Amino acid sequence: MFIEPSQDFQQADTEDCTPDPRVIEALDELDIRYEYTPGSQQFKAKYWLDHGRSQTVYIASRTHWFMGVELRQIFSVALASDSPFDSCTANLLLRENFDLIHGSWSILHEPEDKEHFAIFSLTAFASLHAVQLLPLIECVAKTADDMEHRLSGLDQF
Repeated sequence: MFIEPSQDFQQADTEDCTPDPRVIEALDELDIRYEYTPGSQQFKAKYWLDHGRSQTVYIASRTHWFMGVELRQIFSVALASDSPFDSCTANLLLRENFDLIHGSWSILHEPEDKEHFAIFSLTAFASLHAVQLLPLIECVAKTADDMEHRLSGLDQF
């Protein structure tokens, strides 16, 4: 069976590298320092956690439309490897996905760097205001940091 994509699924213009002013406004209001990378179209912010730990969180400037709703991705890296993750690590991430209702674990492979990353991400409404965005940033940071601590014991990301 062949299903044609509906008109309700649209992708935002990928050529526009201008940072989304809604994210800038929210991060400024939250007094969260950030950098914007035009090439990846992402905001990068360090979020400070308890016990002196920190976690870098990325917020996509680029948005996607799905069924009439504009969405963006928020994610953080928990583990990096120069080779594919072993089956124990991959299976742990899959098992963790079953219990999560607010995001998911993925493995990202960067072919040019030959690196593999375990990332925790969630998809959020693109139009969230600061007060709504903050708990999502906290959730992503805490979830990724917890896994980073469990798997490596480090505070690298």
